[in-house]
Amino acid sequence: MNKMEQEVVYLSAAIDLIKSMVNRAMFSVAGDGEHKNIWFESSTHRQLFSILLVDFLSPTDPMAPVPSQFFLAALSSVAEKPSFEVSESVRNLKEAVGTFRKWLRVEIPVNAWLPSIDRQVVLRIPRYVLLKIDGNISKHNSLRSARVAAELQVLLIKAGEPTELYQAMLAQQDIYDIFHDDVSAYHASTIAEFLNGVWWGIQNYLQPEYHRSFTPPEDGLLIYGFKCPSEIVHPYAKACYSELMNQVQQGPIFKPFIVTKHHKGKY
Repeated sequence: MNKMEQEVVYLSAAIDLIKSMVNRAMFSVAGDGEHKNIWFESSTHRQLFSILLVDFLSPTDPMAPVPSQFFLAALSSVAEKPSFEVSESVRNLKEAVGTFRKWLRVEIPVNAWLPSIDRQVVLRIPRYVLLKIDGNISKHNSLRSARVAAELQVLLIKAGEPTELYQAMLAQQDIYDIFHDDVSAYHASTIAEFLNGVWWGIQNYLQPEYHRSFTPPEDGLLIYGFKCPSEIVHPYAKACYSELMNQVQQGPIFKPFIVTKHHKGKY
């Protein structure tokens, strides 16, 4: 696939994944002005949000028809060399992706009491690593998450606590209670704000292309279409382009929102 075709595939997949997390079935947005937060429909929805977030923070499948990249890295590349930019339409996307990536890389201290192995420890961990551990433990039981336990073992050793792998496996539930019910729960509203911002960045970027390509129905027909750029010839990319334009036509589910500062001062 050429550059434009790859971009279309990445953008279509990114919107699809964000939409699975940022929707009214998952949560509602409450509050006024710059003091909003989100309320999950249930603890199960919050757990699903954590699981889906792992996919968004992970590389794409190497067997896919585009090079394997982390979603945010792919979006960053799109923002740096956009194929559809008109009058700086990509600016919001570049800002949204850059701010989110910077936030995710911040290393935070987490004070953790681990009764299963009788340890009190301060873990220093980048936010994106914590969120991926949370989501992976949400998805798997202890015998399906030995790799997660190995990550925890490294974190504990780094914190000055010599730890065997079996001890890290025993500590997984303690870690999960802290990561999922405390840190991730605290940051959920902020993460939703970031994801919604990225979605709106894609929306604003592609609006000019949508208006260029939209073909209204003719002769009383109800079927509309999109004029695909001549550079897009791969059948999969063509299908993704149509889906992408349909997504732009529908637009993001939530208006842009800003989460209260009380969800941004800790961790």
